Amino acid sequence: MTTETAAKPLPKRRDCHQTLVLKSAIFSRFLLLSLSILWRVLLRPYDTSAPLNPACLTDPNPHPHPPPLFPSLGSAIENGIVWDSVYFVRIAQCGYEYEQSYAFLPLLPACIFILSQTVFAPLIPVFGHRAVLGLSGYVVSNGAFVLAAIYFYKTLLLHLGLQFCFASVQLRYSTHQYIQRACMPYFQLVDCII
Repeated sequence: MTTETAAKPLPKRRDCHQTLVLKSAIFSRFLLLSLSILWRVLLRPYDTSAPLNPACLTDPNPHPHPPPLFPSLGSAIENGIVWDSVYFVRIAQCGYEYEQSYAFLPLLPACIFILSQTVFAPLIPVFGHRAVLGLSGYVVSNGAFVLAAIYFYKTLLLHLGLQFCFASVQLRYSTHQYIQRACMPYFQLVDCII
């Protein structure tokens, strides 16, 4: 009977740690979003490809949308579409048009397209089609990060929990390091500027 009673508190403690991992991952996403917005307010962005949005090659006007209700907010969201996200949003919007877009696998653009046409479809008249595609991409990528953090924790729990007696401390440390690494470029850049 002593082994049964000693084994019961362990899953509750694991659930507590998993909840902490989930909260930390979500908090890190909000922190990263806040830092990104702050960075864009304080400094002019290096990548200026965000406002470039030519018509699709296959069908120049596939789905005509009325002008958005809040064009300035939609423009602010669209200005966050930089670097590789330009390609992902373009693939979700127009498909694979250019040879260089073949470097980007179709899962993320497909998820962006599906989410923007289903869940976020009512937001298209409010922000505009491209802004909703960018918002969908942000939700998909950050949702995937949170799920990856939980999966990482569970994988470490499975492997380390069987081998080490101090696995709980190692699990929390490793998982929190994984979550915090996503914000490190901002912290390093701030350290270099200061």
